[in-house]
Amino acid sequence: MTNVDQTKIYAHRGAPCLLPENTLEGFAYSLELGVDGIELDVLLTKDNVPVVTHNHTLLPDTTRDANGKWLSEEGPLVRDLTLAELRQFDMGAIRPDTKYAAKFPNQKQLSGVPVPTLDEFLALVRDSGKPVELLVELKHRPEDDAITNPAEFADLVGRAIKAKGLEKQSFMHSFHWGLLDAAHKAHPEIRCSYLTALPKNGDAGTLYEGSPWLPPIGFDGRTTNLLQQLKAVGAAVWSPYHANLTTEARLAAQALGLEVITWTATTPEDISRDLQSGVDGMITDDPATALALRERLKNLES
Repeated sequence: MTNVDQTKIYAHRGAPCLLPENTLEGFAYSLELGVDGIELDVLLTKDNVPVVTHNHTLLPDTTRDANGKWLSEEGPLVRDLTLAELRQFDMGAIRPDTKYAAKFPNQKQLSGVPVPTLDEFLALVRDSGKPVELLVELKHRPEDDAITNPAEFADLVGRAIKAKGLEKQSFMHSFHWGLLDAAHKAHPEIRCSYLTALPKNGDAGTLYEGSPWLPPIGFDGRTTNLLQQLKAVGAAVWSPYHANLTTEARLAAQALGLEVITWTATTPEDISRDLQSGVDGMITDDPATALALRERLKNLES
């Protein structure tokens, strides 16, 4: 029988089921809930400021301009905006009657919510005094290497984490394994978490032979071999998509000393399954439900 109580719960981008994702408001709420960790996304602005946001471009479904009007089309790249320019946009709500709004029907509509800097988020965590773990996802694609140097990106983020004294509770977290290689070399005291996604329904994913996401590690179709390579390069965490994980792969990873943290369960059914699957942790859009389910399952075990 699995020990449900030891499965750590990570709030995905805060708590988008109730509050706008990747905002200080959502992160503060997650901290108050008592989550074990927080997952967040980081990109760089034109003036090389690490900011907490998921998409490389500003999206019309989640972005209003300085006049409070929804963007009519996809906006500029975050990388093409200075921090001051990025701060002119409001990220506090979802445009009504969109697919994204249907996914999170209970999310509050806020106003005047700018993209936070990584420094602001880290200060919030530090000042809370809560020993939460941080999965700091560096949003970077292999084709971006010519625009944003992976080593410089990793170094900037690592420096920010260490400046707030949070290196012991933080992980550099990414699908781009070359970037994590650079992160490990620049800041070996900060652990690394390696994300994977198998191809599905026309989506290429990241885990396939010849994938540009994986160097310096390769994938020959054998998960056991992949995990052994992760262990050899000093990985601390393997983070697969929750529906891709098999019991065999989980056991193999844990036998090598890797933590297994799945992403991203949203429904109560998926959350319950992850909690009972034997993983070390799970990332979820709905941390309040996950915490309640963990408590209920724990009581059933006792």
